Amino acid sequence: MVEPTVELDESQALATIHIPPAWNTEVAYTFNQEYKQGIAELFYPDGSDVDVLDDDNHNYFVNDEDREDSGKSEHAPSQEECTLRLAFRYGRKRSISDQLQVLEITGEDSITFTILAKDGSGFTGTLDESSSDMYAKIHLVNTEPPPKGPVDVEEPTTESERAASAQATEIIDDFASKMGINPDSLGPGPLYDPPSELKNLPVGIIGAGCAGFNIHRNDPRHSRYQLRNHRGIWAARRTHSYASFYKECGAMRFPNIFLMRRTFDLAQKKLGMGSDKFIKIIMRCDNAIKHFNGIGVKQGIYSQTDNNGSESANTFKIGKTAENMDGFIPKDFLHLGSTELYKQTFEPLRNYFQESFTDGFMQLMQHDEHSVRSYMRSVMNYPDSVIRWIEDMEWRTGGFDSSLTESVIASLSFDDPRSLNPDWFCFDGGTCKMTDGMLDKVRNKPKYYKRVTAIKELPEYDNQAIQIEVDTSEDPRGPRPISVQFAKYSNIISTLPLSVLRTVNLDDIYLSIGQKNALRGLQYQPSVKIGIQFKRPWWEDMGIVGGQSYTDRPSRSIVYPSYGPIPGKTTQRSNVLIAAYNGLLDSQRLAVYMKGHNTPQDKILLQLIMKDLAIVHNKPLDELWEEYVDHYAWDWSSDTFSQGAFAWFGPGQFREVYPHLTMPAGQKQRLFFAGDAVSTCHGWVVGAFNSAWRCVHDMLVAHPELNPNLAEDIIAKFMYEWGDSEEWDDKKGARHVYLGRELFKRQQEL
Repeated sequence: MVEPTVELDESQALATIHIPPAWNTEVAYTFNQEYKQGIAELFYPDGSDVDVLDDDNHNYFVNDEDREDSGKSEHAPSQEECTLRLAFRYGRKRSISDQLQVLEITGEDSITFTILAKDGSGFTGTLDESSSDMYAKIHLVNTEPPPKGPVDVEEPTTESERAASAQATEIIDDFASKMGINPDSLGPGPLYDPPSELKNLPVGIIGAGCAGFNIHRNDPRHSRYQLRNHRGIWAARRTHSYASFYKECGAMRFPNIFLMRRTFDLAQKKLGMGSDKFIKIIMRCDNAIKHFNGIGVKQGIYSQTDNNGSESANTFKIGKTAENMDGFIPKDFLHLGSTELYKQTFEPLRNYFQESFTDGFMQLMQHDEHSVRSYMRSVMNYPDSVIRWIEDMEWRTGGFDSSLTESVIASLSFDDPRSLNPDWFCFDGGTCKMTDGMLDKVRNKPKYYKRVTAIKELPEYDNQAIQIEVDTSEDPRGPRPISVQFAKYSNIISTLPLSVLRTVNLDDIYLSIGQKNALRGLQYQPSVKIGIQFKRPWWEDMGIVGGQSYTDRPSRSIVYPSYGPIPGKTTQRSNVLIAAYNGLLDSQRLAVYMKGHNTPQDKILLQLIMKDLAIVHNKPLDELWEEYVDHYAWDWSSDTFSQGAFAWFGPGQFREVYPHLTMPAGQKQRLFFAGDAVSTCHGWVVGAFNSAWRCVHDMLVAHPELNPNLAEDIIAKFMYEWGDSEEWDDKKGARHVYLGRELFKRQQEL
């Protein structure tokens, strides 16, 4: 790939940028002095005979003229090579600047050149954006990048697909336009020089989970942080132990796919976890069971008859025939099978992601107003009875009323077009091995039993600092003379679930109307896991090792362990079974019994689940009770500190609601939101990691004064240390920060 290059002629204070075809060019000009300065710009095709040294041919940007277009320019991609020529001048006579220097930041498909100029001789320091008298930042993006990923990318085959692809690239700027702001007007604001009492304030992180710890590690400044956590243990730890065994209440398995690379990168490269720390998950077992409508069948047999269309799919006697008047699935759909019908709906949408996640997400936005159910009904033309059947077999009860966008992205974890037939892994000893490793690496450990009750901007510091109110009265480690404490920070990053953040007093910090509505309206999915420890893994007697069984009974999903074996035993895997793993309506109907271990309600719950296990596996119930040792039930929705398992958006919320929370809050953009809900990968650790990337990046963009070394390009260092984000890039992230600032300004004018 031919890339742009830059040449400097310091004798004439000229910078020449050679731009290949198909590269978009944006230029932002900054003047740091009060005396007259100007940068002459000329953009022309290579080979032109124009006199490029004649300033009169240039578009002249100056710092003392009232011009609407002053400070920014943009040049659309050309089909031929072009040249951008910049001349740096100062004073009324347009004297030539004495020093020029270029800084370069290279992205995957972008390059940013910063041309720094200094007027007058005798300067011996390091030239950077703050010490230069003026500079031009030229951001170039390849609009026709080569294909990426492990598979060949096919060209769109229909006019509608081509239109969708073209439209997708405009959605970020469309959001700004819908809000009444010209996206081309977005750029950095004036630099802020904090007073001495604010210069050394730390950054506060509320919530010590995966996002919180990754924020701490992501920041290339390695500066002071304070992590505050309400719990007595840190929030990312969700591994429940049974003597020498365990069950994961939260994240339990990780696909080695492109989408999840940040998780594996952190575990392997940042935490130094070797291959011996990973156990390969057995995702499918042919001897596991599908049990619906009172009929059970091994999955290996079911897949041969129901999902390839070659034989009748009426295993569970639901076909609508003359002999079966109670059936409800028409023959044509029945013969295809629920898995094939599900695939026909989702696979074309997943294929949007063949090249990059960002492009795929933008294309998917054209369907964001749909739920899965409405899309299957109006686009796929499936009857309602068929849609309910697919939901019963392939999803969770009520799940098809959620966002189509949400469901497609969730399905990528199992069918990523860039990562075919991936291996899945868990951590030897539980996911806590990774999260505890993160805890060990951070310099400033969490402050436990610190419940944040209020976040407040401080008007006495022009709202450039934030104070939090902390309640320590629940600390069981001993009496505290003061139960309420106050702490002051330069910025706050909240990683609390949005449902929990709503319980914090935010009356004294600015939130846009969109942010308030987002905090109230974005949804979290209920989910439960019920683990049972048996004396031995009796399911191995049935040839079941790993994989899952599925049923329409209350348990819905039964997950067999892929880790083990038991020390001193001949069994293949652990003897702890996740006897029920479900969500939405299915989980709510079990959660009502979760009133504490060994309560009367809990005993009813255990009896229900044990009966399900006996029926699904066709085993005597008494025999299973003989093997029973202990159990542990976890309900995410009843947990005070989560109030739900993970974000699960409704139709239209990605397009209309999600963008508001990815912008900083506060009058001076001092409050940031992180966590898997403020990402596109809900329910996965990588979503928390991606949100951490965005928060640190955006905080450094919004507040350059945080950089402890002005001679260093802190954004470049950040990108070097942590790479690109799957969901955001440097340019889009910066524009989003600037958009948030402009929206606040507009709100103040009302």
